[in-house]
Amino acid sequence: MSVGRRQLLLGGAGLVAAATGGAMLWKPVDRSRPHDDYFSALNALLKREGPGHPVMVVDRARLHRNIDVIAGAVGATRTWRVVVKSLPSIPLLREVMTRARTRALMVFHQPFLSAVARAFPDADVLMGKPMPVNAARAFYADLAAGPPTGFDPARQLQWLIDTPERLAQYGQLAAELGIRMRINAEIDVGLHRGGFDSPDALRGLLSRMAADAERFEFAGLMGYEPHLTGVSDLGAPAARAVLEVYRGCIQCCRDAGHDPAQLTLNGAGSHTLRLYERDRTMNDLSAGSALVKPTDFDTALLTDNVPALFIATPILKRYDRLRAPVPGLATDLMRWWDPNRERLYFIYGGYWKARYVSPSGVPDALYHSTNQEPLTTSRAVDLQPDDLVFLRPTQSEQVMLQFGDLLVVDEGRLVDRWPVFQEGSRADLS
Repeated sequence: MSVGRRQLLLGGAGLVAAATGGAMLWKPVDRSRPHDDYFSALNALLKREGPGHPVMVVDRARLHRNIDVIAGAVGATRTWRVVVKSLPSIPLLREVMTRARTRALMVFHQPFLSAVARAFPDADVLMGKPMPVNAARAFYADLAAGPPTGFDPARQLQWLIDTPERLAQYGQLAAELGIRMRINAEIDVGLHRGGFDSPDALRGLLSRMAADAERFEFAGLMGYEPHLTGVSDLGAPAARAVLEVYRGCIQCCRDAGHDPAQLTLNGAGSHTLRLYERDRTMNDLSAGSALVKPTDFDTALLTDNVPALFIATPILKRYDRLRAPVPGLATDLMRWWDPNRERLYFIYGGYWKARYVSPSGVPDALYHSTNQEPLTTSRAVDLQPDDLVFLRPTQSEQVMLQFGDLLVVDEGRLVDRWPVFQEGSRADLS
């Protein structure tokens, strides 16, 4: 329980003060609504075939719709690079890559990189953040220790470099292992989280790699710009600034003798990919979360995408009168003040990075618990123990790793179970 008895008591006292202060104008209305047809069907399915504990559900039909939307925005002349951390499951990635007809992946975690290299030996992988040199060393050790996969890092993997110092570390590793490494340069297009912040800085990197061509191959640029989230027009000053920096870096590469058409010019993310539907500055666009659409991605550029990922958890207990660890008068005042606190349920688990989606109109929790979170509704909601409630995660990465296998539903049927990555594990999850 993350909110103590004292805070609940203060909350009850606050209701008394609000009522006596003439705050009736702000008295909540009944917003609680029972499951609609979609969630009623999902509730019946999981009561019948579910495991009886919290699960993460993927709706495959909705997933396919979102894949098609993003694939259409990327178009046939550019590469769609699927973000692995946002879809951390080999079978889920396989589903996306097959339907989207792409083999390009972006990876952010060394154990995931090792699993991807085993599961997708034909993948084209770009690292999404600069990795400590020991993480790179661990990847090559993993690859050498296992059975041959056919994955060739010298052709299929781009390491992201953000500083001359990191390049020097990677040069030492390349010499130690007797390998050649493909290098993608992180450029700062306005996020100011690191990377080369000017063509002059990039020019120095290119010169160093050209002087050590035995160990390095320059592969392209990566400019991430989530600070454009909420921007819907490339004519906006912030968007123009991103493209100005990116185009300046492309010209720097051209001046150094590199053909931009042969480079990976990566940018975007789920929040911003659709900004570039009519712009061809970048030839490689990333997206992952938009395919399952957590609540953080309810943005104007993603209105064509639909939620495809839900937490489903059973109700353990039901009470037709609000019960709380505060004096009875305070509890009665809470019920009187807010009709959405008439009925009380305790769910299996809770306190996830998620928001209730069905039943809808659920007010904030009385307190948080990862064991049995309290959920209140009005009497318009009439669920029973073993019925399920549904939440939408606020994000897909991390949250998707908390529930074991993803349960895949399609047109009212439970059709598959997809294992997820175990963070830090080297297990093959194919």
